[in-house]
Amino acid sequence: MKPVEDFSDPKVVEHDLDLTRRVLAYTKKYDCVITYLIMNEPMPAHIRKVGAQATLDLWLKLRDLIHREHPGIPVAMSGNTAITGWQDLNIFDVYGHNTYDYNTEGSNFALRYVNTNRFVFDTNGAAKPVLVTEFGRSVSRQGAGAGQYGGNTLDAQAQALVRDYRDLLDSGATGLCPFYYADGWWKGGEPAVHNDAAEEWFGFWGFKNLDDKAGYPRPVWYALRDYNQAFVASPKNGQFYLNEAPVEAIVAPEVKRLRAVYQDAVIWEGTPDDHGHISGKLSFAGQDLKDRELVFESYNAQGRLLKYETIVILTGKEPIVWPTLELRTPVTDLDKAKEVPVEFALSNDTVYSLGAELRWVFAPHKGWEPGETHTRAIDPKKKLQTVTDTFAVPDECFVLGLYAGADIRYGKFTKTIYAQKFIFRGNWADPIRLK
Repeated sequence: MKPVEDFSDPKVVEHDLDLTRRVLAYTKKYDCVITYLIMNEPMPAHIRKVGAQATLDLWLKLRDLIHREHPGIPVAMSGNTAITGWQDLNIFDVYGHNTYDYNTEGSNFALRYVNTNRFVFDTNGAAKPVLVTEFGRSVSRQGAGAGQYGGNTLDAQAQALVRDYRDLLDSGATGLCPFYYADGWWKGGEPAVHNDAAEEWFGFWGFKNLDDKAGYPRPVWYALRDYNQAFVASPKNGQFYLNEAPVEAIVAPEVKRLRAVYQDAVIWEGTPDDHGHISGKLSFAGQDLKDRELVFESYNAQGRLLKYETIVILTGKEPIVWPTLELRTPVTDLDKAKEVPVEFALSNDTVYSLGAELRWVFAPHKGWEPGETHTRAIDPKKKLQTVTDTFAVPDECFVLGLYAGADIRYGKFTKTIYAQKFIFRGNWADPIRLK
């Protein structure tokens, strides 16, 4: 359904239900449908205008209709970490959200990309799978470049999406949907012209003109083809494992053996079942706290290496305590404050080294504004320290996102500790917001 409709208008509701019925009349005949996405990126200001309860009511009606007509197929709404991270997604069957790795703005700046995706799972109660419904990089000629919206080289796109795959696996995401397979010529408003607009150039496959029916693969196609030989879902970077680390991987048919290598020695081998699933355990029982750089190698039947990747984990024989980062503010309602004072408290009485800076973001969720980003030098040797700041709340800011992060290290093991909070204007969002 269009995210700009008046969800409180009975005529709009009936039109959307009728459209869904017409779609279901043919989609329910096919077993290739894996998820229904009923809306994409509704803006906070629009939801407030038409009513959060009306929005919720429409979502529930659409969800229930699909459940009746095509039982067993999940239903989701595609949010976006930049505008809808505050929404409670538990009314849906999976947590769907669009997420881009632009690293100089929004929650990515403070939390890093892997944690921006992990907190979608955590803040919703970790009850359902996460489906990433958009991610990617544009190779348009014009744009911000350097990892931002448009202007990326073909090689930068290929390298970035491989990193995104790993980050999204580390975040716990269950499924990934790239934006998009083939370029979107229509995005610039002229479907017959491939305009130099960032939105038109996210594709893995390009077409030279309207007469080109085959297209041509870009470097990202080959990079992801190779990476897809083996998804190592566990262990995950940035995680601690007590005594043993579970191994879980999904591999392509050509892969017949998976190896784990540590300090130049093979410590484990596994073979796939008939479904391409490999599982096992890496045992470190009784060993003290240790950072471990693991290499996972995938081989075919002839012993040729098809893929490798490294994963850095932490293991030990005792439960551990991380350094902590707390985000505090006395403001609970934006209607009652022109400014939001914030205190960040870092505590580190552990064996881990604290990084040299604290990062934080004030995200006003006004359209696609990226928010204010800040850094402050901190003393890595201090056990307890605080940083304060104040944000002037702009007009038309109906939900404020606060994000903060700092890095920690133990040998080669690195992790970002983080905190986030949402503050609302009044109670308009109560029917659909995270409690």
